[in-house]
Amino acid sequence: MRAAIRQLLIAGVPQVGGRVYEPHVVTPKTEKPFIVVREGVQDSGADWAAFSTVVEIWPYVDRTTFQAVDALAGAVINVLHRARFTDGREQYLADYLGTAGQDFADDDWNAITRGLRFRVFALGWLNGLTYDPDPVAVLRSWTATTWPEVHTDPATWSPADATPGIYWRLVRVTPVQVTAALSWLDAQLVGHVLAQSPAVRLAWVRKLVEGLAKQRRLTMQDGGPLELLKIAADSEADPMRRGQVEVTARFGVLQPFVQPEVLKKAVVGGSVSGEVS
Repeated sequence: MRAAIRQLLIAGVPQVGGRVYEPHVVTPKTEKPFIVVREGVQDSGADWAAFSTVVEIWPYVDRTTFQAVDALAGAVINVLHRARFTDGREQYLADYLGTAGQDFADDDWNAITRGLRFRVFALGWLNGLTYDPDPVAVLRSWTATTWPEVHTDPATWSPADATPGIYWRLVRVTPVQVTAALSWLDAQLVGHVLAQSPAVRLAWVRKLVEGLAKQRRLTMQDGGPLELLKIAADSEADPMRRGQVEVTARFGVLQPFVQPEVLKKAVVGGSVSGEVS
């Protein structure tokens, strides 16, 4: 994955002339400017820790002015923030988190720098579909039908302000009523609104909430209802890790049909005429 990030930076930040390294490669004689890619530290208990890696990008320039650092840092962010890429095996999506600290003068390398932190998500977690009847598939279909401009399929999307990504995932399912013919389940679902601009994300969070509130009920693949019981939103929630829209919905699952055993043989006899055993 780091090799793929290096190639993105080499291609997208021509100012460094291909000088994108891992820390052990750099020496005091390394020509500047250059970029160092290193794996960062993240809390193993944090949301999505199992599906993401924190990567730090350090742009180094001569000891002149930090404005040069600002320019190089801006170029790095433009290349990596919301970038989707692959290492040949897995698909990844990078999200800019902020700086790794204050401006820093590195005496060993005779350079000045500032660390930039990115969370790189392995997109395997975006495979949120299960099987029919699937509440996630229903919400995805409703979203795509209601707003054709949005991206709902993580396998092909590229979220942007004009075409945001809206991703639905299933958090938990709780049985609430079980009968001989039907089981009613409450499902908690979360919607992630992905776009570069906070203002655009806020507008789409509101669109989703108001649209679902007006809808109240959707139809599952088997024709049964998906009742929207509760809809809530937190526009300040992390769009990648938590998701801004929460939906509690109820749907029914039919009990499996049991095929009765067919009578294969009958013997007529006994003292009473017509008796069957």
